[in-house]
Amino acid sequence: MEIVIENYLSHDEVKELVQDELRSQVRQLFKNEQEAQRLLSNLSYQIVFNEIDKVVPNSHQLVVDKTMEVLNDIKSFSVFRDGSYGSKSAAYVIMETAVRNNVDLINEKVKETIINKDYSEKIWETFENLADTFITNIYEITRLGREKSK
Repeated sequence: MEIVIENYLSHDEVKELVQDELRSQVRQLFKNEQEAQRLLSNLSYQIVFNEIDKVVPNSHQLVVDKTMEVLNDIKSFSVFRDGSYGSKSAAYVIMETAVRNNVDLINEKVKETIINKDYSEKIWETFENLADTFITNIYEITRLGREKSK
């Protein structure tokens, strides 16, 4: 079945309906402030890059290449500090939030690591150190006792 709209509506009526629906869709998109900002940002980005490409051909790829070059040379210090004394970079704030949001998982992993660690070598090293310290203290006490008894 094929419906021919022109049989039911005039050209002006169709045009008016399309305009009304378009207005409704635009209002719906811009009702949410975040969505409106995202749309305007994307639109602005596209317009700016199109204009830049007219002046600097392949500018988008140049930006991508330069970004990758900077990212490959980045140091953790520059990611987690923004240069101002005592202030936190956005990356540092994100890291803090991730740690706060995953504190239970981190605690569990720390406990698991402590429980599963092989302490046998460390225990013998500790005993040897304690024995060395004990023997050194005994010799020192003996030396001091001899000196005092003279």
